[in-house]
Amino acid sequence: GFERAEALITVQELKQLIDAKDPKLVLIAVAKPVSYRAGYIPGAVNVWRPDYEPKEGEPFPFGGMMLGRKDFEEFARRLGVDNDSKVVLYDEKYDATRLWWGFYMYGKTDVRVLDGGYQAWKKAGYPVKRVLATSPAKKGNFTAKGPLGGWSWGMDMVWRAKNDPDIQLWDTREKDEWDGSKLKSGAFRKGRVPWAKFLNWKEFKKPVAEGEAPTEFRTAAEIAKVIARHGMDPNKHQLFYCQSGVRTTTEMFALYLMGWDPAKLHNHDGSWIEWSYYKENPVVCEKCE
Repeated sequence: GFERAEALITVQELKQLIDAKDPKLVLIAVAKPVSYRAGYIPGAVNVWRPDYEPKEGEPFPFGGMMLGRKDFEEFARRLGVDNDSKVVLYDEKYDATRLWWGFYMYGKTDVRVLDGGYQAWKKAGYPVKRVLATSPAKKGNFTAKGPLGGWSWGMDMVWRAKNDPDIQLWDTREKDEWDGSKLKSGAFRKGRVPWAKFLNWKEFKKPVAEGEAPTEFRTAAEIAKVIARHGMDPNKHQLFYCQSGVRTTTEMFALYLMGWDPAKLHNHDGSWIEWSYYKENPVVCEKCE
């Protein structure tokens, strides 16, 4: 099993926490509001990306970044998070680990992610609520620390990875983004960082039918094989980018579960949006006309 299995919670364990009416539980659905209202786990409060991103232009000229410390603290308190809350995050795709990464960066390192997300809860036949949103019970007293050095790495470190053998740089997007046949909304150019290696975020999750989102993590044994196949070295710094630093956290979380040193795990928060924004940054694009 995973060395840090406690960071992952099963739907059965979550059901027990809910049924026990644990007063310390703060359950957060990281989902688009329309999707949340279509069905959510009872007691879950809803957040979505704009809730934990700074407004565009302040202080970044592009979107998709994580809030600074004081703003994150205020965001968490509004959700009712205390320093000793049992925070559980769930999603319908890959956004829960992004918020796990945010909490970890600001000192709350015991946040758990629901394995399999909302889909697994429904599949288990557990009750769901609809339409009317749940409001946080009270304001929390969470005190943000940090940010944790190195947990977020900037563009300077992407450059450094070019010639530093101690940094492995991974592009965690889909193949069509990697080869430049697709430009995702928000980015400024097609292609990839020339010295990155390709490692699709989906490799760390159990495969699902075409058109469905993989939400369940692979087993420790399966993830060990993915790591070996790509030559990921636990003694080297692992730097990940995607479109905006969300899918990257699937891979960071997987390596964290495997017991890797957090000081060696780095999210390029700006990711492809930031890299493609600056025209002087080189790109490789196979499918560009």
